[in-house]
Amino acid sequence: MSGYGGNVQGAMPPAKTPRRTGVVGALGILLALLLTASGALAVRDALVYGRVLSGSAFVHDLAHVLQGLRPQAWVLVVGIVLALVGLVLLVTALRPSVVKATAVAAETGVFLGPRDVSRLVETAAEDVDGVLGVRVSSTPRRVTVDVRSTGDQRVEERVRDAVTARLAPLENQPTVRVRIERPRR
Repeated sequence: MSGYGGNVQGAMPPAKTPRRTGVVGALGILLALLLTASGALAVRDALVYGRVLSGSAFVHDLAHVLQGLRPQAWVLVVGIVLALVGLVLLVTALRPSVVKATAVAAETGVFLGPRDVSRLVETAAEDVDGVLGVRVSSTPRRVTVDVRSTGDQRVEERVRDAVTARLAPLENQPTVRVRIERPRR
């Protein structure tokens, strides 16, 4: 079999499970901004020392201010706080990330996010006779289906069966919870 690029050598290798970056991503952006700002400051000071720009060097002025400081209690407190912040950042960076997707049984690694699973479940539940409306929330481990029904006694069972059948291609089946809201008389 040949494709656009020549002979096909087989199926693609499975994709890795997508994971949520969480706090580490935001901290990385913050640290990148701080490093970029300090780099820009160093370049500006280098241009001042090279007489390309006029003015005084900020780093030199900062060094003069810091040179006059004497040991004080607040310096110890700030040092301890910064050390604790550093430890928290280190633990956060080393903590395993959270899986945010559900794997579909496929050779190439197909994944669905919680919203995608919710949409699948919602369309499956809406097609059941006796269902007037559906609200779905899902995580990789659990799917909760809130159903507004016509009052049919078997609608809960039919919704559970339809949702379970729709989720059958998932590698790890989430727990399905169906809650029925019957009309008030």
